[in-house]
Amino acid sequence: MRSTATILLLASLLLTSCQSLKSNLTAMSQQKKYCEPAFRFDYDSTYLPIPDFQSVIQKDTSLANRFSSHDLLVANAAGILPSLHEFIILKTVNRESNDRELSAKRQQINDRISLASMQISSIAAELDCEAERANRLANYLQQMDSKRIQQLTVLSVVVGALTTVATAFIQSDTPSKTVSIGGGAISAFLAGKAAFASKRTIHLVDQRNLLTDIWNQHQRSTVYPPFVWYMLTDKSFSYGGQHSISFNTRQRWVDYSLDGTSAQEVQMYFAAEGDYRADNLSTRAEMLNQLQSEVRLIVQDLQSLLLNVSKQF
Repeated sequence: MRSTATILLLASLLLTSCQSLKSNLTAMSQQKKYCEPAFRFDYDSTYLPIPDFQSVIQKDTSLANRFSSHDLLVANAAGILPSLHEFIILKTVNRESNDRELSAKRQQINDRISLASMQISSIAAELDCEAERANRLANYLQQMDSKRIQQLTVLSVVVGALTTVATAFIQSDTPSKTVSIGGGAISAFLAGKAAFASKRTIHLVDQRNLLTDIWNQHQRSTVYPPFVWYMLTDKSFSYGGQHSISFNTRQRWVDYSLDGTSAQEVQMYFAAEGDYRADNLSTRAEMLNQLQSEVRLIVQDLQSLLLNVSKQF
């Protein structure tokens, strides 16, 4: 009986030791502002996109004659459409006094394009940070599960060996059978636990969830800069022009990343916090990386605008 008690005590100690590693994850997973900017950005409403800018273009063809419709769309997103129009007017007036005004307007346009580029980089960096955090947590949980399986497997072998040795030294028939049956049951139990995947979860907090506005298809966003959000939600910037970039991104999540996922888990990905398994964290990282790629591609549109604006300077 003492041998059986020793085996049970050894099993209990090794199983409880697996739980101590979880405390190391708390700092990373539950920081509310892990990847957020350290301060809030206040965007000048003067440079917000014009809702019905097509009517502005139709009234005055000076811009349409110099820029493609796509470049004008990007210029409107960046909030520089009025500045471009003013620059063209100043340029057509042949006065020496205009040189200073032209230079100031040129600088203003360049500053706004630079700011738009920085907004792209800022959001892309935040998405990358959140994806990296999810991947690190997923890897940590997977490593913990691997250690759990390894410990259970080793423990099962040790229990089997101890059972064999104990049975050989016990002369009495009844205690020998008790040890043999008890040790075999424990060994089988440990082997069975090792065969099943761990349901270990970690509580992840992300109050500024950059996936949420994309999933809910909001018209306005409080986390994305106006320029980036306009580019993501206006269907003119997507291939084919039937749906916006944000809509197409959401649809890819539905078709590939979230296929076969329960409604409860789907809502967890777009909430401010939730209990994530390793596979959930990997899926979250995948969606963040997809969105990051779409945001980074906006640089191509901005580059086209900058090249054509430079020709006018």
